[in-house]
Amino acid sequence: MRIRPAALIIENNHVLFLRYDYPGGSKFALPGGNVDAGETFPVTIARECEEELGIEVEVHDLLFTGQVHATDDFSACVHVVFEGDIVGGIPQLHPGETTADDLVWVPVDKISELHIYPAMNDAILDFVHTGKKGQYVGTLKQIWL
Repeated sequence: MRIRPAALIIENNHVLFLRYDYPGGSKFALPGGNVDAGETFPVTIARECEEELGIEVEVHDLLFTGQVHATDDFSACVHVVFEGDIVGGIPQLHPGETTADDLVWVPVDKISELHIYPAMNDAILDFVHTGKKGQYVGTLKQIWL
């Protein structure tokens, strides 16, 4: 089972996402990635944000965690999402470090319309509207495009 820590970065009522384009449409992921040996989740998030987006991120509280079950094509994954703030740099996609096609700032009121990897739309909106932190949200649906 993989573990993917990521940061929910909100600025001016917009959420930072990486966009991946596929023949069936786009899907969106929060910045983060795979844990290297010996790394804590906050260190992984900070490293991935620096490598892929050229930004320094301060990682705060755990917001929520959920899991995606394995399929014939994909291994199971636990997604661990922390609150994050950009403390240095301006986000710019570094194509040599990621397979993402673009980075986008999505207005909070458009989150429910996105195909997010995994489908954590409700958990993101729950945090935005209630400030709840540290939730286990259970099984996350994954819509593969």
